[in-house]
Amino acid sequence: MDGHLLPLPNRTPAAQDHDDGQLEGRDSGLTSTGPGWRYSLSTFRDNGELNGCLVLHARTAPSPAQMIELHAIAGASAPGAGEEAAGAQQQEHFAPHSNALDVADRLRILSATVLQLETRTSIQNALNGTLTAPLGQMSSRESLLAEVLSVLTGRPVCTEDGFGNIRAAAGTKSGSPYPRPSAADRSRTAQLWLAFGMPVEEPRGLVALVLPAGDVLGAMCLLENGRPYTADDVFALEYGTRLLQVELSHRRSIAQLELKLGRDLVYELVSGMDEETASVRAQALGYDIRGLQHVIVAQWQPPRTDDTVVVALRRTLRELQIPALVSRRSNITLAVVTGEPLDTELFTIAARTLRSATGAVGIGGPSRDVTQIPRSYAEALRALHIRAHSTDSYGLTRYDQLGIYRILDMPGNEADLSGYVEEWLGALQSNDARRGSDLVHTLAQYLDHGGNYDDAADSLAIHRSTLRYRLKSIRQITGFELGDPETRLNLHVATRAWRLRSARSR
Repeated sequence: MDGHLLPLPNRTPAAQDHDDGQLEGRDSGLTSTGPGWRYSLSTFRDNGELNGCLVLHARTAPSPAQMIELHAIAGASAPGAGEEAAGAQQQEHFAPHSNALDVADRLRILSATVLQLETRTSIQNALNGTLTAPLGQMSSRESLLAEVLSVLTGRPVCTEDGFGNIRAAAGTKSGSPYPRPSAADRSRTAQLWLAFGMPVEEPRGLVALVLPAGDVLGAMCLLENGRPYTADDVFALEYGTRLLQVELSHRRSIAQLELKLGRDLVYELVSGMDEETASVRAQALGYDIRGLQHVIVAQWQPPRTDDTVVVALRRTLRELQIPALVSRRSNITLAVVTGEPLDTELFTIAARTLRSATGAVGIGGPSRDVTQIPRSYAEALRALHIRAHSTDSYGLTRYDQLGIYRILDMPGNEADLSGYVEEWLGALQSNDARRGSDLVHTLAQYLDHGGNYDDAADSLAIHRSTLRYRLKSIRQITGFELGDPETRLNLHVATRAWRLRSARSR
């Protein structure tokens, strides 16, 4: 204070405090009653005012190079006369030991610094080149970055996604050299990364995270190979991770933009829009709206109001190499796809991705221009509706494979359909309502199974003799002979129509 060194308050006085206080800005070795080396290193503010002093202890005196580094770290040089006094004092103290300020030592330190700068500049240039270099045989920019980092460090390198799955590997004997870290392990790594701001040493290697805003987007890992990590290895890993963060952040931004723009475009396509506007909007998303298009709708049980089905359907179509725009309306996922969509394979892959087969998928008829997409959407919804209310409610149904359901489910024919059902099933419906029985459903299952007693009884979870008794009651109530082909056909059509009407009323 006021240019004088004073002991820190609330501290037990030390025997050397008096010696330190007498220096007042001069660097000097201190006498010590015990073994070892002691030195007082003054520090100054930017304006040259004395700030305090560091009292250094060591078993032996440091080398001249180490002293120069200590002075640089402490910012110990004061301007003007103070600097000259400090320099004179240093020369006086270190003269017996070595030439601390010898030009050769300064040149050696300077050469080492220049060499380090050149090395790190070459590392930066090599890694920067991955942003613009052609990919060649590499599958992604990420793979190229891992390959270059592996060459620079001489170590195997892996990049991971936000869940710890390996996305790219270089210099390894297998694509998965270590198991995926658990969520707890990843959380601990993130805490250490945030706490220390430097790569974390894990059993699998040195790990640096891509953690732009508290959300782990990925990681880069230098694997163990028996050699200690060098400062250049750490520098290369940190710089490579910054480039990976740029790539992953850009990729996420594009994905979020595509999701938003794609969702808006799908809404407008199924609602109806002109071809020129649709073509421009779709082209901006890299999608060709011209040519044959189909609309796909999907719904999983229990109903999902998040984007899990959207993501699963997008992955499924990508796996099948079918270009598509995917979106969601309430709990129904819909997609506009190019070309002829596959049949059962599409449902199988989507169910596998969702780890659930409790879903229904409907595919509308082909639309040869943008103006027909709303019609394909309406057909896909009808196919989904019929599949969801059929005896086998889970699976995929194409509109062009609906058969008689296309006639039964035609809009505008509700009155005719109601009269048809009443004509053939009216007596049975009245009996069920009066007695609380379920003879219409029994008849529907029997006809759906082609008149096979065993299959129909199994589907109804009743004994074969019980089914025979119910069929006898149906013959007596309706007066119809179930063996007559024409009667059987009309009853079968009527039961299908009855199902559709029941589904609509729910």
